Amino acid sequence: MPSKEGLYSWHLSLRVDRPVEGCTMRPHAYMYGKKLDDRDMEKPLAPHSKKCREPPPDHEFSYRWFRGPRHEPCAYESCPRRTSFSPHDWSMHALGGSGCSLQCMSNQSSLNRCIFCNSRCFIEAWKTQKTVSIAGIEEAKGGIGATNGNGNSNSSTGGLSGGYPSGSSLNESVGETEGGGWTEVCRDQVYIPTADDTGRKLKLEAAAYSVETGELLMHRVVETDLVLSRAPDPAKRSLVAAKIGGGSGGARFRIVTYNVLAEIYATQQQYPYCDFWALSWDYRFQNILREILDVSPDVVCLQEVQADYYENQFYAAMSEAGYEGVYKQKTRQSMGLAGKVDGCALFWKRTKFHLVESYSIEFNELAQRHASQVLGMNPRSEDCVSYLNRLSKDNVAQLVVLELVQPSRSNRDLSQVCIANTHLYSNKDFPDVKLWQTWQLLQELENFVLSRGSSLPLMICGDFNSTPDTAVYDLLSHQAVHPGHPDVNVNTGDDGPNVLPDAISITHSFQLGSAYQSVMGEEPKQTNFTQLFKGVLDYMWYSSQNLRPLSAAPIPDEKVLLRNGTALPSTEYSSDHLMMISDMQIINNGP
Repeated sequence: MPSKEGLYSWHLSLRVDRPVEGCTMRPHAYMYGKKLDDRDMEKPLAPHSKKCREPPPDHEFSYRWFRGPRHEPCAYESCPRRTSFSPHDWSMHALGGSGCSLQCMSNQSSLNRCIFCNSRCFIEAWKTQKTVSIAGIEEAKGGIGATNGNGNSNSSTGGLSGGYPSGSSLNESVGETEGGGWTEVCRDQVYIPTADDTGRKLKLEAAAYSVETGELLMHRVVETDLVLSRAPDPAKRSLVAAKIGGGSGGARFRIVTYNVLAEIYATQQQYPYCDFWALSWDYRFQNILREILDVSPDVVCLQEVQADYYENQFYAAMSEAGYEGVYKQKTRQSMGLAGKVDGCALFWKRTKFHLVESYSIEFNELAQRHASQVLGMNPRSEDCVSYLNRLSKDNVAQLVVLELVQPSRSNRDLSQVCIANTHLYSNKDFPDVKLWQTWQLLQELENFVLSRGSSLPLMICGDFNSTPDTAVYDLLSHQAVHPGHPDVNVNTGDDGPNVLPDAISITHSFQLGSAYQSVMGEEPKQTNFTQLFKGVLDYMWYSSQNLRPLSAAPIPDEKVLLRNGTALPSTEYSSDHLMMISDMQIINNGP
């Protein structure tokens, strides 16, 4: 018997998300050891564990993926999921709030051992069930395949294997896996399900080997849920034409703005009504990318683009589609691993524009400059520290000047356009900060545009986290704010600083219009649609003296948004915001 001293329990954790056609599957494999004390010695080991004299050595994993046989997902003949593996049909919303399949276990029912995808299908099927003899049940038994409840990869049934016993051969376990119609399809760490996988389950085998000796340490097999097909193509967004009047027309371009919901914010705690697998970035990115490219925009303004995914996915995909782009991440530290911080991304179609200038704006830096150069604060004073704490929220903006690749021969002065993309602070309890950020952004744009000639067309797009009744909206649309507006008179408490100047100083010289308000006669009912908030936060502003909106795509109404979920995000709409689309034209109204 080994001594109680120096005994360790080894554990192998292995998890994979629900597979969807075209979405990369990345295993979450982790092997760790725990030193056993006297209280642990008599306890039975947890599944996928074993006792050893030493802690786990340095190790590496090898993987094998297997495709299972086809089987009937639901015995109810009228169930749409018998023939459809669309994510829309397999969401919690479609299944009535439950992701669990169930099996009839009544010995005297014709449905005995039949599998149903949810309780509603079972209830409907039960209305037609018949009482049968035991012999009849045994005869029918062969046509029904058993399953493990909801098929979750962490279930203790459905083909899961514990810690691999010492002295056994890995091939013995694999041989069991390959039986019953299971076919090996991949030996890479990641796997991208194909159309051939839809409607089947996958198995993943992970084996941990000692880096030094190559010895097999532990191994485990998990079984996935059924592979779903790729989400249907996004619904076509039609455009409503504006009533055009006045001014000679120049170049036209299509612009979109879209808060794509960064992975770091897409959690089950924040969006409990959305399936975990539908919140995964791999699933959402495919939908978001198709939605953007489907409208063939010339300029794309994105918010909440995560830094690591911009480098690894967004830029590569947009570049392949014919776009060039720039990125500016927020100024705060990443949330955990490197790259886990969001920011703004701005793309333009190479065949339409080329880049002339590109700048970024950090509102933290503007606050520091304003405190020292405008207000003359001592950086070490309590007032300055309090002022900067109130304003330093890490938000950023982007600014580019784009020039037409093929400018108009008749008027080359109408060949450039300035695009600003921003994402303002989100906390509803800080309207003064949002107003200050908007005011400072406009001041920066004024200095930039006027130094290049007042005729430079300007668009300001993004998520302003402000509804149309806020001072932010008033400032953008009316060049000023009312001194009595609640957002100008925020009570920040006894210790909170007043970060805003007198209302008479909060102005700008641009004549801005809202593209959607100009085309539709009003702002949309919502651009953000969650269970906790439904309203307009996103806008597309334009300089009305040298730009005009030709059309805009109406935001889908509530009935459409609720088609495949109780709110956004859902299996159909992969962000909690909705993309705004407008066709713009550069105009010349004369001096």
